[in-house]
Amino acid sequence: MPSSCPICEQPIPTTVTHCTVCGFPTALAIEGLRSATPGIPNGVDAAELSAPAPRVKASVAPLSPEAELCAAISRDLRTKLDFVRQLGRGVPDVTSEMCQAALIEAEGRVSEALEILRGAQVRLDEQTVELLQRRLAQLEDRLALLQRTGVRFVLGDDLQRLRDAIDRNQREEAAQLLVDTERRTAQFESDWKGLQGLLAQIEALRSEATDLSIPLGEISSELEEIRDHLANEPLTEDSLDTIAQQAAQTLMLLHEAIPTSLEEELGRHEVTLNRYPEEHEGSAVARRLHGEANRHLKKGRLSEAVASVRDLRRQIELLEKEPQAAAPSPTPAATPGLAETEAEMLDRLLKKARSLAARVRTLPADSDTARDAAMQIREATDLLRDRHLKEADLTLTRLMRMLAYEAPRS
Repeated sequence: MPSSCPICEQPIPTTVTHCTVCGFPTALAIEGLRSATPGIPNGVDAAELSAPAPRVKASVAPLSPEAELCAAISRDLRTKLDFVRQLGRGVPDVTSEMCQAALIEAEGRVSEALEILRGAQVRLDEQTVELLQRRLAQLEDRLALLQRTGVRFVLGDDLQRLRDAIDRNQREEAAQLLVDTERRTAQFESDWKGLQGLLAQIEALRSEATDLSIPLGEISSELEEIRDHLANEPLTEDSLDTIAQQAAQTLMLLHEAIPTSLEEELGRHEVTLNRYPEEHEGSAVARRLHGEANRHLKKGRLSEAVASVRDLRRQIELLEKEPQAAAPSPTPAATPGLAETEAEMLDRLLKKARSLAARVRTLPADSDTARDAAMQIREATDLLRDRHLKEADLTLTRLMRMLAYEAPRS
């Protein structure tokens, strides 16, 4: 068997039945060589074809004009197939016609093989132009879709150069330009999708913060600046990357500003709720919402925290509309002459901490409430150890209110 294919001149492994590049049957490789190189006698085996030629002058019969034209067209087709294949999807293929022509030429019907190759050449040229024009139209549709979503991608003169190359039948140059332009467009689409996600998060957080009258400082103006850049300026890859970095910075500022405002507001609401006794029914819902908002805030779930604070505000407004009789009566501890000593207060808080720790153990172990409660128990214990009794009392009271609305583990 010859060491290379007579059609595409690629190496042929001895174990395959067809050329791995063009599909030419290896069993006919000798005949193909014989048709491409007249003068090889019948009966020559594969070993003789693959062996080094002796260093003697051999008289080789010249190719006929038709055979030379077949060889030239075959080389042209192989060259065109090489650059067409880089387009990837939906490319035309004339390998079967080339194989058919090789077989027919091997049988001596050179004129018939020439006609097949000419037809393949025309078909390849026509389908290549059609493919380039179709892919160019698809590319223009993608760019138009980007513009409808709010961004204009600047490709410079690439599209015009691509059109000119197609019009001038410079198919190889057009193919390379098309591949490069499609790659840039795909990357831009991906980056734009990521920026849209950032902007959606920013808009959602800004809207929620505005509903709660949370001051945002310069954040709103920075978002408007981003919108102006997108609406009024055609973008390149570099400018889109710059805007994406600016959007990420704006989102980070929101994640810093909103929690600070929410923590301050929750502190004010806690003071308000402390005016009501534990058994006051009207404040129960507000205390539950207060606990939920704190948990969401600690977990970084800003949208959920904002929603809880919004509901908490409404509940606080309802409480403040209730008759003033709902306010708690003075506690025995506040009565003159009955003030606790430090030792008595410490003993009471230790009992309270032990009772709450037992209550925490009844909660589902994998719940957020159980984890938050355990952290507060540890915080209160540390405060008691350091004799910060008022702070420990406040922490344990807050924990007691939170646990009052949690169902125990079944």
